[in-house]
Amino acid sequence: MTKGNNVQPVSRNKADAIDEEADRRSDQDAASESEGARASREDRIRLAAYAAAERRGFAPGFETDDWLEAEQQVDAQDPENPSP
Repeated sequence: MTKGNNVQPVSRNKADAIDEEADRRSDQDAASESEGARASREDRIRLAAYAAAERRGFAPGFETDDWLEAEQQVDAQDPENPSP
């Protein structure tokens, strides 16, 4: 009994496969670019608000002030990305 050859010939090289995957990911990134920018902005605001709370010892009652101040800081750092 002879074993069949299950190996498929490769019609493209590894570089082509990598390029195709990069193109696919680029298309996905472009489709969600605005979501990514918003998430990035929100992440930066979250970190800035946390830092402000940490500076004042996490005293309660200033959460909204911390968030609003953090929004202003983040937006001032990136004037091309205005708040939604």
